[in-house]
Parts: sequence; structure tokens; C-alpha cells
Amino acid sequence: MNGTAWLGALGTVALLVFAAAHYGAQLLLANGVALLFVVGGIAASCLLGFPLSRLASALRRAWALFFAAGLPTEQEAVQEILRLARIAQSQGGLLALARENLTFADGFLMRAVLAAVSTGDAQETRHMVEREIRKRRIQAEEDANVFRTVGVLSPMFGLLGTLLGMIRLMSIMQNPAQAGPAMAVALASAFFGICVANFVCVPVAGHMRLRAIEELVILDTLLEGVLDLLSSKPPAYISVHLTGTAERRREQARAQAVPA
Repeated sequence: MNGTAWLGALGTVALLVFAAAHYGAQLLLANGVALLFVVGGIAASCLLGFPLSRLASALRRAWALFFAAGLPTEQEAVQEILRLARIAQSQGGLLALARENLTFADGFLMRAVLAAVSTGDAQETRHMVEREIRKRRIQAEEDANVFRTVGVLSPMFGLLGTLLGMIRLMSIMQNPAQAGPAMAVALASAFFGICVANFVCVPVAGHMRLRAIEELVILDTLLEGVLDLLSSKPPAYISVHLTGTAERRREQARAQAVPA
């Protein structure tokens, strides 16, 4: 379970409840017209801008942020490669690893080892495995882009609701009894739009980006380790190599990632 994500979500709910209790729930949370306008506008724009499969993928990835990542840590990845290096060294090379039941990293390590065994060439193995890594990176960027887009759109719909509320207010200024509800819609629309962007979309997109960077570093560490195994490098060399290149790969992943 990802404690920081749950803590942030609970803190957001607590802040909204406090604001509602202190300033009036009717304005903040119970203004159905403003909420419907903002949420409905966001939903319509998302359906126009993204296929359902992408929206579903983005929601699944956002929900997964509340739980621990399925991939191992960087240290665990290095230790697993070193374990395989010792097996390969004692049992006659990379072919011995093909008999191992490698479920490590959701089967990614097994696929990398099988690619190395089947091709026997470092460049071809790198090309095959990097295609999967690149596909994962693109999927993560596209899912985060859904939330970045909603983060841009939601304040705009809030502003649009505010403008419509003000237009309504101008048309009924001669009737003070109706001016209050019109002003409430105008203010609540802006409130909902800003909250969706800053309490949900921007943090979620940023968290997705950080997790994608960590995933790329782990997968690249495993790939480099498999290539070292293919080249029959000794465990001592592999340990130094993987430890020394992980930070460099992390910086490259940050540079390649789209800013949240």
C-alpha cells in the first residue's frame, strides 16, 4: 500500500470537509448545477479527446498509485541479476537460466533472458527488449497525459460556469431573491474546477510520472544485467556496472519524461 497517496487523499477530503463545515456546505459541496457543469464538461471533453480504452487505462493506473508498485526495487533487481550470474557461472552459461522459473518483475526478466538465449547477440537482444520498455513508457506518458489534459480543462469549465453565473446574475439583478443562487453557481463552478485540477489531476499526473521513471530505471537495470550475463561478465563486474549506471539512467529517464 502506498501510504503517501492515501495520506494525500485523506488530507484532501479532510480539507474539503473542513471548508464545507466552516463556510457552508451548500455553496461548496451541494451546488449540483455547478458540479454538473464542471464534471459534465470534463467528461464530454474526455470522451471527445480520448478513446475509452485510454480513459480506462488512465483510471486503472491512477488507482494503482494507491498501492505498492508491482516491480521490485533497484537493489532487488541488482541482487536477482547477481543470483543469476552465479547460476550461469556455475552451470555453464546463459542456457542454464532458461530453465529457471523467472517470475521476477512480472515476467520481464524471463522475457529478457529468453530473448538473449534465442538471439545470442547483445545488440539484437537490446533491440527486442527495449521495444517493450519503450511501449511501457509511452503507455505511462499517455495515461498521465489524460490527467494533465483534465487538469487544464477543469479550471476552464469552472471559469465558464462562473461567466454563465454572472450573466444570469446580471439578468436578474432587479430580483434580489434570485441573485444569491446565481452568484453561488458562479463561485461554486470556479471552486469545483480549481479543486479538480489541483487536488486530483496535477498530483496524480506527477505521481504517474515519478512511478514511470522508477519503472524505467528498474527495467533498464534488468536489461543491462541480462546483457552482462550474455557477455559472461563475472558477478563482481556486474554489481559495479549496474550500481554505477542506475543513477545515470534515472537522469536520462527524467529528461525524456514529459513534465507533469
